[in-house]
Amino acid sequence: MTVTAPAHSIGNVSGIAEAAAAPVADVLRGLGVAAEAGLSGAEVARRREQYGPNAVSSHRARLLLVLWHQLRSPLLGLLIAAAIASYFVGERGGAIIIGVIVGLSVGLGFVNEYRAEKAAEALHS
Repeated sequence: MTVTAPAHSIGNVSGIAEAAAAPVADVLRGLGVAAEAGLSGAEVARRREQYGPNAVSSHRARLLLVLWHQLRSPLLGLLIAAAIASYFVGERGGAIIIGVIVGLSVGLGFVNEYRAEKAAEALHS
C-alpha cells in the first residue's frame, strides 16, 4: 500500500510538475522511503493519520446541483430578461421563441451534464 505526501513536501521540489520531473531517488529520499523496503506498518499508520487515506473521494450525481449549474448562467438571465421585455412591449412571438430556445438550451445542457456526472460516478465506483 502506498501513502503519498503532498508534492510540496517532497525534498526540495515545490510543485507537482517539479516532482514528476525529479529523479526517482530524490523523490524517494524526500518521502523518506527506500524502494526495496517500502514503508513500515507504523509509518503507514502515521502517514495515514497525518494525510488521510490514499483514496479518491466519492462522487455522486445530484439532480438539483446539475440543474443549478445550468440555471446560474449570466447569459441565461440576460435571455430571460430579453424574453420578459419582449413580452411586455408587445413582441409576444419573440418572447415565446426566446423562451423555447432557453428551455431547450437548459434541458439539453442538463441532460448532458447529468449523464457526464453519472459516468463520473460510475468511474469512481
